[in-house]
Amino acid sequence: MEEGTRELHVGKLVRREATDAMKAITVEDLTKQYWFFEKEAGFAGSVRALFSGKKVFVDAVRGIGMDVHVGETVGFIGPNGAGKTTTLKMLSGILHPTAGWVEVMGHVPSRREKNFLKGIALITGQRNRLFWDLPAEEYFEFCRVVYEIDEGLYRRNREALVELAEIGDILKVPQRKLSFGQRKRCELAAALLHDPTVIFLDEPTNAMDLLSARRVRRFIREMGSEGRRTIILTSHIMADIEEVCDRLIIINRGQIVYDGGTRELNQGNGITKRIRIVFGGPWERDLVEGLGKILEADDEEVLLEVESERSVEVASRLFAALPVKDISIAEPPMERIIESLYLKGEP
Repeated sequence: MEEGTRELHVGKLVRREATDAMKAITVEDLTKQYWFFEKEAGFAGSVRALFSGKKVFVDAVRGIGMDVHVGETVGFIGPNGAGKTTTLKMLSGILHPTAGWVEVMGHVPSRREKNFLKGIALITGQRNRLFWDLPAEEYFEFCRVVYEIDEGLYRRNREALVELAEIGDILKVPQRKLSFGQRKRCELAAALLHDPTVIFLDEPTNAMDLLSARRVRRFIREMGSEGRRTIILTSHIMADIEEVCDRLIIINRGQIVYDGGTRELNQGNGITKRIRIVFGGPWERDLVEGLGKILEADDEEVLLEVESERSVEVASRLFAALPVKDISIAEPPMERIIESLYLKGEP
């Protein structure tokens, strides 16, 4: 093989590509298909299924592609059953793709190579990776042995992570005596002791109270701010995405329907903004109606709905033509924008 190239065997696709040091994750035509035998109702249907059952195929992920660069923190979201967790499991090597090409840090995840496993972390909100009766400090030592962490690196990471996760006062407390939020912060610290370069987070603040969730978000944001880690985060909680991620990938029915910045999310998706204008004198209704849809109006104030991409232009025209005393532009909530993208993927 030529120097500077790689050959990858994943699913049904074999590729040879030039390496790119800035890419942490590369995915192309990634597909995961499941099958099951369809069974008719009743005992007779169960018997027929044993001998002549109809095999049904379901595509959990359908030919998706994406590149994630070193230092990015990406929100990966979608409705239940969209393919989020299935994709994360393929990226982390838990599941084998049916077809497609995937590479993480120069490794094929499904091969589960030692250097690959030592370079990633997978943390889910639904499972606790800690030992119930052990305090965090003993579990940290267990991680040091399992991941073969250098003693000097372990001490430095442990000290920094304990401070960042705000768990210095609970290191000696058995996990069963900690709150859910405290356990989750201990788990995050433990998952990062071996200094992974790619971190997969699946619902990290699931079932947390407000303060605990805020601390976890701050922890994740600090981890990503260093610019040397790549973080993929899935969540149904929009605060997780808004406070932590700069880029958003939305998947629905196994396909990516949006990939871009969180700030650009509302552009070109038919989402409207609302402009509230307070006038310092008489205003002409016909002029305002020509700029957008009037939702509320009285002698001094009007609420106007306009297309997102026209909001700045409309505000400027109002200032130029009418006695505007005050004006405000309300961004649509992220939930509303994302819901519209979900609906685009529905049949």
